[in-house]
Amino acid sequence: MDCSTIERTEGHVDLSLPTLGSRLQAWFNRTFVHSSRLDLEAMPDRVKRDLGFLDGRDPPYEGW
Repeated sequence: MDCSTIERTEGHVDLSLPTLGSRLQAWFNRTFVHSSRLDLEAMPDRVKRDLGFLDGRDPPYEGW
């Protein structure tokens, strides 16, 4: 005779102070510190080219 058991695994919520502190800090960093804007000035040219902001050619030479 086969006996199959279905076990329920419910996630244990850790409500300790260090865990709550680290979760609050991670939420704060995602929400306020790290923005989703691109900083084109700080981005290397290879990344700009990969994203399509540059066409891969060198900038035109502006003489004297």
